[in-house]
Amino acid sequence: MWIVNMATRTTFSILAVLISVFLYFYLDAHVPEPFPQKFKLKIMDAFMKTYVHLISGMTSLGLIEYFSPADRKIADWFILTMTTGFPWGSGVDSRLQITDTKIRDVRVKIYQPANSLGKKNRPVLVYFHGGGWSLLSADCYDPIMRKISRESEVVVISVDYRLSPQHPFPVPLNDCFDVVEYVLDNSDTLGVDSSRVAIGGDSAGGNMAAAISLRLQRRIALQLVLVPVLQIINWQTTGFMENVLYLNKSINSPNSLVFLTNYLNLSPEYAHQFLINNHTSPEFKKSKYFDSVDQKKWMPKKYVRTKDLWENIEYKKDFGNAELFKKVEGYLKEPLISPLIADDETLLGLPFTYIMTCGYDFIRDDGIMFHEKLKYLNVKTELAHYPEGFHNALMFPHGPLKMDIGVKIIADIVRILKNKL
Repeated sequence: MWIVNMATRTTFSILAVLISVFLYFYLDAHVPEPFPQKFKLKIMDAFMKTYVHLISGMTSLGLIEYFSPADRKIADWFILTMTTGFPWGSGVDSRLQITDTKIRDVRVKIYQPANSLGKKNRPVLVYFHGGGWSLLSADCYDPIMRKISRESEVVVISVDYRLSPQHPFPVPLNDCFDVVEYVLDNSDTLGVDSSRVAIGGDSAGGNMAAAISLRLQRRIALQLVLVPVLQIINWQTTGFMENVLYLNKSINSPNSLVFLTNYLNLSPEYAHQFLINNHTSPEFKKSKYFDSVDQKKWMPKKYVRTKDLWENIEYKKDFGNAELFKKVEGYLKEPLISPLIADDETLLGLPFTYIMTCGYDFIRDDGIMFHEKLKYLNVKTELAHYPEGFHNALMFPHGPLKMDIGVKIIADIVRILKNKL
């Protein structure tokens, strides 16, 4: 009996140690101090780290490859589990008609409020998901699209564009553009109003929404540019320097720059060169392109928590990887990749622009600078800045990790759609 009790105690002790080690390593995230729901944020961080470790392990064993269909399916499962509690997502919704189809050979999911079926001249939002042009899909964004369509009573078309590195720039952008152009040109067939077409997206999707607006101008009624990456010239921003300290093994990981090298059809070995601004030449650092992302001019001090950081902004301009710059010079000068560098004449033609940024997002500054530039040009724009928010906060307005910040972000998006469409 004594031996059995000792064995039981030993087993429990080992389990306690293992659980403690798990919690130490997986719930060790440095989370924003002002954020009220820290435990949920740590669980989200743990989910994302688990995905990274799982894919890394499976890749090491030769079971899958990075950015393969299997990798992407697993990423979707993790997102859906966090946002709905189940890896297969949501079931039938009687309030919506959901159609999985194709527009110009691009897969889309169309969400139509049931009470609008058969009506003409309905407002529509064409949405481009995030995921660094490399991961995620219309499927894992399904819960968010349902919620936006239901609550705004707007038709939503979620675009499942092709992904990098298999399909680098401009393929994902062209897929999204083709869908938007079709909607504008075939509004009667779709039962929507061509004068009430909005486009939007988050992160990489926000980048493409802004790029498409540069091309289509005021044929679009409204653009939603959410936690966007809008320039690839300067990565040593105040937002990066402040926020890479938080959630830096998941959503704010510097390793995320491999998504950019995927999009630009470059080897991932160059990601670190972008991170330290070694991808631009000394001459380019003195050019009008670098001036267009000058934080002293376009980044208001009030959004930077560390005041000394803003006051001491200084750009070293005497270095650069000449070989890499030669490869990327065309990309660096392309407004369809960096909408923030578009010329004033082009920006003046933009529709009403709703920009959403989060205080603890390491690409925070791009959206704020875009807002400031549009405001300077008297282009109608609204900035929704959430000081306590993080990059993918909009994913959590519901589900087991429901967070107040996610509820607020989606409610504000619904408000804009109702008011502007």
